Amino acid sequence: MRLLGIDTTGNTLSAAVMENGRVLSEFYIDAGKKHSETLMPAVDGALRAAGYGAADMDAFAVACGPGSFTGIRIGTAACAAMAHGAGKPVIAVNTLEALIENAGAEERPVCAAMDARRGEVYTMTKHNGRVLVAERAVPLTVLLDQLLPEGPVVFVGDAAERFREEIAAHRPDSVFLPQQFLLQHASSVCAAAEKIYVQGGLLKYDELEPHYLRESQAERLKKR
Repeated sequence: MRLLGIDTTGNTLSAAVMENGRVLSEFYIDAGKKHSETLMPAVDGALRAAGYGAADMDAFAVACGPGSFTGIRIGTAACAAMAHGAGKPVIAVNTLEALIENAGAEERPVCAAMDARRGEVYTMTKHNGRVLVAERAVPLTVLLDQLLPEGPVVFVGDAAERFREEIAAHRPDSVFLPQQFLLQHASSVCAAAEKIYVQGGLLKYDELEPHYLRESQAERLKKR
């Protein structure tokens, strides 16, 4: 199976091509540039480096959220457009699931934590494929003091980077993935997508929807 995966849900951007579990190429950008400017050049670079075109993909995978609302919209729109043009299906990957894939065969519980602003994090914790903390948006202190299992927990995500000292103060036995694996990677989106593919989780391009997890500020203000 040949996949093109993209992730635009955070400050980083990446595009990767995976074939039967092997990463053929990955373009990763963390230079503060706009995703709208860098996504398609990264996609083109990943495809060219792998020696394939968009039409050669069996499916297109995208991190559909949670994360940056603007980034999610850019990624899902681009994925749907590419899949429509190539006549191929899409695979929607939860960003937190993809982040947990960064940890590989880690034997300890892995907690994905993304900065959700307003003092909250988007988070999920899994251990050997079993969900210990279901996806949610909560204050960081609630996650650390009430939700996580006892014992060492491996942290991944931009909240682990931003709040490292606070996490370590609450949980002295915390473990943090190395910097090169701490943030979103399209190769992990592909790895998660392969599992979804086996389970039959293919979508048509027009069935792909952003996954915001919570309302945008505009929606909250409208309700008020």
